Amino acid sequence: MNLQTYLFFGDCCEEAIRFYEGAVGARCEFILRYKDGPPALIPLNGEELIFHATLAIGDTRINMSDDSERAAIGFGGFAFLLHLDADSDAELAHANLAVGGEVQMPMAQVPWASQYGIVLDRFGVLWKIQSG
Repeated sequence: MNLQTYLFFGDCCEEAIRFYEGAVGARCEFILRYKDGPPALIPLNGEELIFHATLAIGDTRINMSDDSERAAIGFGGFAFLLHLDADSDAELAHANLAVGGEVQMPMAQVPWASQYGIVLDRFGVLWKIQSG
């Protein structure tokens, strides 16, 4: 058994995939567009939008989709905790995720990590980044 996260991105899922590939080295393992899914679920003029995608970040899988109805609710009540071995990698991930987003806590040494910071990325996803 395993439990995976599913994120909904209005009509910018593909943009989010490319952003996370560059920001944290994510790997897109699978993309299915609405035009290739069940015809009854294709949104108006949404044939090229993402019906389902799977992104790998390290050993973790994140599933994502373009779904305007669910995305309108917004992200809340959770954060991703990204642990990196090297301080320099954590600082780079923090800086990359902050592009177009908001730094909520700059990277700093804390009792539980040699570097720790918090970023709300440009898609509204909260990231806690730590190393050490």
